[in-house]
Amino acid sequence: MRIALVLGPYRPGACGVSDYARLLGEKLEAKGHSCQRICIDPSLNSSFSSLAHNLPEVDLISLQFAPYAFSPNGLSGSALLKFGQAIRNRNLQVMFHEIWIGAYPRAPWMERWQGRRQKREILQFLEYAEPQTIYATNCAALDRLKQEGVDASHLYLFGNVPFAPLGDDHLPVDHELTVAFFGTLYDSFPYPLLSEQLLAVSKTTKQTVRLLILGRHREQGGLQALLDEAEKHDFQLEVTGELNSESLSRHLQESALGISTTPFDIMGKSGATAAMLEHGLPILAYDDGDTSEENLFVPEPFREQVFLLNEENISKPLIKFMQKPARPFFDGVSHVGKKMLEDIR
Repeated sequence: MRIALVLGPYRPGACGVSDYARLLGEKLEAKGHSCQRICIDPSLNSSFSSLAHNLPEVDLISLQFAPYAFSPNGLSGSALLKFGQAIRNRNLQVMFHEIWIGAYPRAPWMERWQGRRQKREILQFLEYAEPQTIYATNCAALDRLKQEGVDASHLYLFGNVPFAPLGDDHLPVDHELTVAFFGTLYDSFPYPLLSEQLLAVSKTTKQTVRLLILGRHREQGGLQALLDEAEKHDFQLEVTGELNSESLSRHLQESALGISTTPFDIMGKSGATAAMLEHGLPILAYDDGDTSEENLFVPEPFREQVFLLNEENISKPLIKFMQKPARPFFDGVSHVGKKMLEDIR
């Protein structure tokens, strides 16, 4: 099958959507399909308008949608609508990595105003293009799309850390409860509540708490909050800085627990959280209440792995899961590629 992945500027290693397209394309090609990337990138004189005039001769076009990947203000204007009209009778899948901004209860008015403009443009594009399939990665995006009458379904966002065999220098240490933080450390996360749960677990398991902060971090407020908690409770703490994928995989395997500071309703768009799940780690997350409870879910392969800080007495089921044999690595890229192809009509 001939497949075209349409995305914004291609910046692997610095852009999650680029990493997603790279890994997915490689997996599809390994399965015998032809897969090309088409980048909407002004520096390459590539736009939705030029793509509308020169649609690729393929069996499937998969649009990897994130508003700010295509425009600094998240608005692509008439060019996106022209592309929607041109592709109307083609086999199109739209994967929403992001939808419009401001779609949560406490959003500032300026964000809500800009988000309404983005929403109008997105909904008009979908009306013009009539995609065969529309996907979103997380509960919040699915909820907001469905509120607007969009028939969207969930597609898992895989991690970008392939499995690497564990060496002797990365074997877990029995007396330590190694807790991995991978991804953005949001300052809105309830770090004191997390400390309470870690203390409860360590008291039962009789292990010292070791906080392992993996990779780059742009949110200094969250990092400082975590440093303050470590000092207050005498937790060990290590900040690794940027790591290659092999080192990340090995550090994840030496960890007993992963923390997602991304709010639970949008946790599905976090490739870092997906990487921890794929490596078999139980995940502690927090529900900030922005999406109604009946619209929250955990994808099927990981339902037993996610625990909410909001819930009482989570230390016992969490410890019970941690004491089980390690789960085998989950190949999320293969899972997504298979789902995409199955959904072609």
